Amino acid sequence: MRIMGRGLLLLLVVAFAAGVWDARSDRGTTPRRAAPFGTGPVAREGSGEPRRGAPVNRERTPRPAPQLVSVRVDERHGYDRVVFSFEGSAPGYRVRYLPRVEGPGGRPLPLRGAAFVEVAFEPARARGPDGRTTFPARAITPNSPVLRQVRFAGDFEGQVRFGLGVAARGGVRVSELADPTRVAVDVR
Repeated sequence: MRIMGRGLLLLLVVAFAAGVWDARSDRGTTPRRAAPFGTGPVAREGSGEPRRGAPVNRERTPRPAPQLVSVRVDERHGYDRVVFSFEGSAPGYRVRYLPRVEGPGGRPLPLRGAAFVEVAFEPARARGPDGRTTFPARAITPNSPVLRQVRFAGDFEGQVRFGLGVAARGGVRVSELADPTRVAVDVR
């Protein structure tokens, strides 16, 4: 029993030390992590092109829920970027291709494009106490060969969702950026 207890204590000490080391290695950099759309290792911002693969999921439970304050689109060399800015800490997120993105009430969200990406943040909020959105909720339709449209799909029970219409199914990458808190979704 004593040996098992000592082994467990040693395991906890090693896990704690590894966590501290990992936290220190990210200090002083604006980009925190970029999760490639696939099963490969976590990539750093600017370390490569968006990739194909499985959905990207990042779970978090910040309190209070981060508030979405802006959505903007940037055209980069070889890919387009949608940047979601938040007040507070970063929310959890899920980014995935779907046959269609659903809006309020389960109705299909009208989006330009031939393929569709759902971006969901949880917990997060996009409405103030008065019920108005905390960001300009208009559809964004860039003049881009890849990204055709970005549309707000809803804010319900702590989940904020968007639909991205793209020209064709391709690579997607998610990056977390700091100062201010942002989540960037790259599509190509």
